[in-house]
Amino acid sequence: MEPSSPPVVEVHESSQLTLITPELITATPDGSTNNKPLSSSMSRGGSSVREGLFGLGCGLMYGMSSALLGHPIDTIKTKMQSQLAYSKGGMIHTMTSIVRNEGFFALYKGLLPPLLGSSIFRSVQFGVYSAVYTKMGDFDYFRREIPMTGGLETRVIFSGIVASTARSFIECPLEYIKVRKQVGESWQFSSLFQGFKVTWMRTMGLMITFFVLTDSLDRHATELVSQPVVGPFVRGAVCSTAGWTVVWPFETVKSQIQAGTPGPNTVWKRLVFVANTGGVGGLFRGFVPGCTRSLVANGASMVMFHQCQDLRMKYLEGQREPKQYVPAPSPVVMAVQGDLTQSNDES
Repeated sequence: MEPSSPPVVEVHESSQLTLITPELITATPDGSTNNKPLSSSMSRGGSSVREGLFGLGCGLMYGMSSALLGHPIDTIKTKMQSQLAYSKGGMIHTMTSIVRNEGFFALYKGLLPPLLGSSIFRSVQFGVYSAVYTKMGDFDYFRREIPMTGGLETRVIFSGIVASTARSFIECPLEYIKVRKQVGESWQFSSLFQGFKVTWMRTMGLMITFFVLTDSLDRHATELVSQPVVGPFVRGAVCSTAGWTVVWPFETVKSQIQAGTPGPNTVWKRLVFVANTGGVGGLFRGFVPGCTRSLVANGASMVMFHQCQDLRMKYLEGQREPKQYVPAPSPVVMAVQGDLTQSNDES
C-alpha cells in the first residue's frame, strides 16, 4: 500500500492542537499556513511552461468539440445578424429557410476554419491563461484579492486580458473567413484582420467574464463543480453563456463588419447605426441561436476539457514518488515538534 500523508499539527491561540491533512493547507510566502479552499486553477501547481503545455492540449480538445457541435447553429446566428434575407424571423424560421433555399449542408458552410482554428485559438487561450496565472503567483500584487469580490485575485483578471489578446490575433482571420463563407461571399487575403478591433473587444469581455465566473464557482460552489459530468457542463454552459450575454452587441457588430453588411465599419458608429435601425433587438439579433450554441457546445466541450485534465492528473500521480507525499514542515510545525520532543525528554 502507498503510505498516507502524515497529519500536520496546527496551533490555535487556545493552545488546542488540531490535526489537519496537507490537502487543506495553503502555504503563504512567510511560511505560515491557512486552510483557504483551493480553486482548480490554484491547486494545479507546477511550472508556468508545463501548465501552459497542459492548457494547450486540453484547449485543443475543447476547441474541436465546440466547433463540431455548434457550427450549424452558429451559421444560423451569423445569417440572422448579417444578411438582409434572414433579417426577419426567429431561429427555427431561419433554419428552415436555409435548408429550403440552400440545402441542408449549407448549415455546415465554413466549418473547416473554426474546426481547425477553434482548436488552435482555444488551446492558446487556455494555455496562455494557465501559464500567466501560474507565473503571476510569484508576485504579491497579483495574488491580492480584489475587494468585494468574494476572494477574486488580481491575476485572474490580468491573465484573462493576456489570454484574450493572444486568442484575438489567431481568431480574427479565422472568424473573417468563416463568416464570409457562411454568407456565401468570397474572402480576400488583404482583409484577414477586418474587424480585429471589435473581435478583440468582444473576446476580452467574453473571456474575462468566463474566467472570473469559473474561478468563483471553484471557490464558492465546490460540491457542484466537483461532480464528474454535471460540474464541468455547468461551468462551460453557464459561464460561457453569461459571457456571451455581456458582449453580444459586439458580436453582432463583428459579424456585420466581417460579412460586409452595409453600414459604418468603425465599432462605435456601427453600434449606433444598428441601434438606430433595429433598436435594442437589432443589437441582440441572433441571441437565441447564439445562446443555444453556447449552452450545448461549450457545456459538452468543457466536459471534454475536464476529461483531458483528469488524464493529466492521473499521469502525474503515476509519476510521483511516495516520498513526495510527505510535506515539508513549516516553521510552526517544527516549533511544535520541538516543544513536544523537549516535553517527552523532561518526562
